[in-house]
Amino acid sequence: MGSLRYFVLFLFCITACKNGKPAESTVSGTLANNEETSSPLTARFDLVEYPEALLKENELEEWEEFIDLYEALERLKELDLRDVGVNIIGISARIKKIVSDTLPGGFETPQIRSRFKVVQMQTQKARYFTKHYKEDSLIPSLKTLYGHYNALLLRMQVLKQEESTVVSQTIPLN
Repeated sequence: MGSLRYFVLFLFCITACKNGKPAESTVSGTLANNEETSSPLTARFDLVEYPEALLKENELEEWEEFIDLYEALERLKELDLRDVGVNIIGISARIKKIVSDTLPGGFETPQIRSRFKVVQMQTQKARYFTKHYKEDSLIPSLKTLYGHYNALLLRMQVLKQEESTVVSQTIPLN
């Protein structure tokens, strides 16, 4: 009975050694294919519609940096996340230029400036995650970037609505 156990154990070791290499390569090939198909290389990002009416009302149709920033964020939504590094560098440069200049059209307020700085900081985080790509970090970082940019656009609209409300309330009714 003892020799039968040794014989079975011997057969098990031989078959395990013979099949070890092909099984390993098959498994790694299968894992590589599964990683490619299961990893989200594109994700859905929500971007608020471009505030064209707001910019026309404030005569800012020619605010090129802001237009370019929106278009860059629109393009980023369509890209494969493995290749977004260059686009995020471009977005970072555009935001840096906007933040370093005086904001036009009455948008030079602490509320708007601080939101631009938050978007700038979030862009830098996303840029970091493109260099050190971590699937669990880049996508949430980009979603947060879009969330902060959307908040910026909405705050710009609310600011102008508040200004128009204050102006209309201060005009005396005769």
